[in-house]
Formats: sequence, C-alpha cells, structure tokens
Amino acid sequence: MTFDVFLYVLFAALANVIGGLVILIKKNWSQNGLNALMAISAGMLLSIAIMDLIPEVLAHHHDYSIFVLAGIMIIFFFQQFVANHFHFGEETHHHSNSRSAITGALIGMVIHTFFDGFSIVASFEIDISLGVSVLTAVLLHKIPDGLTISSIVFSFLENKKIAFLAAVLLGISTLAGAILAEVLSPQTGEVNLASIAIAFTAGIFIYVACADLLPEVNKRDNRLVSSFFFLGILVYFLLNWIIDRFSPHFH
Repeated sequence: MTFDVFLYVLFAALANVIGGLVILIKKNWSQNGLNALMAISAGMLLSIAIMDLIPEVLAHHHDYSIFVLAGIMIIFFFQQFVANHFHFGEETHHHSNSRSAITGALIGMVIHTFFDGFSIVASFEIDISLGVSVLTAVLLHKIPDGLTISSIVFSFLENKKIAFLAAVLLGISTLAGAILAEVLSPQTGEVNLASIAIAFTAGIFIYVACADLLPEVNKRDNRLVSSFFFLGILVYFLLNWIIDRFSPHFH
C-alpha cells in the first residue's frame, strides 16, 4: 500500500467519524427528534441496500441474491433466539427492538465499511483510474453511514458518547479492511468473499429498516415525523447527484 492510498483510506475512515459528529452538534433531542432520526436512518439504509449494494452484487453474480435473504434470516434468528437471552440494562428496554436494531445495524455497517477499505486498496492495486472511481463511490456514503449508525444508537440509547463511538468503530473497520486487502494476494478469491459480504449486508440493512426502525416510527402516529423517511431517501439521492455532478470522471 502506497502512502497516497493509505491517506485515501484514512480519509474515508474519518468520513465515518464526521458523520457521527452530527449527533453531538444538537444539545438536546426530543422524542420526536429521535424518531425523526430513526425515519431518516431507515430511508438511507433502504436506499443504500436497494440502489447500491444489491445491484453491485447482481451485476457480477446473478445468483448471489440468496445471500441477501441469508442476511435477513440471520438477523431475524439473532433477534428471536439469541438477543432475547441477554440483558443490557434497563436503559435499553424502553424500545422493544432496541437490541436487534443496534446489533443488526452495527453488524451490517461494520461488514459494509470493512469491505469499503478492502475495495479501495484492491482497486488501486489493479488500476489508478479504477481506484479513484471506487474511492469516489465509497466516499459518497461514508458520512451518511456514520450519521446512520450514530442516529440508530442514539435514538435507542440516548447516549451521545456511545453513538459517536459507533461511528468511530466504522472508521476502524474501514482501516482493518484495507490492511487485510494489503495482506491477501489477488489469488485468494477475495472478490467473491466481498460480493457475498455485500449481499449479506444488504439483507441486514433491509431487515433493520423494515422490522426495527420503521415500526418504531409508525407507533408514534406522527405524519410529520414519518415524513423524515422520505427525507432519508432524498438525502441519499442528493449526495449521489452531488458526487456525479462535481467529481472528476476517469475512464
């Protein structure tokens, strides 16, 4: 890994942390504010899964949709048969789905960001232009990823420090993926492994958004708060447009 590529990966990791800083900006959050964060997070998770992750996998492996379903099944199994046997303290019980939402989102995000770092290094080893394109695509969602995971954690636990540390964890995961890509040789089949992980992550994102976050939003029966779901989707497309419009194109 060259020093330049290391800086790119470090910048991508810091983008996750920057996303988490958003939670620290606002001093006090109302219940409606917390539910609005859930709605935004759900919109962004679904957008990333449906518009980015699934098409990326199916473009190269049309039969890998089974791993999307596997991601949904695994997180459902965890919620029903594993998480319910652990106790995290009274502060996490004010939402019935808090443990599965936080754990599922963290698992999905950590896998996702791990292969962000992995793909940056691997693409630059193949071709500089490809590396720049992959880096641009990764940076597109790094800040939203940090914002999403910190929003989910904070909306359930109402602890800014833990919410911010969740975003920091994504940055660390990005660096870890880059290190693994440097260690592995191109002949180890890491491309297929990355595709499986991306599909698995898509399934986790879909489950967390639809089974954990949106039901909590719908319980409040507040149309204004619920409308933030559409804002999350709009933010996703807006960020895509900004990158496509202002970033340089390499061929």
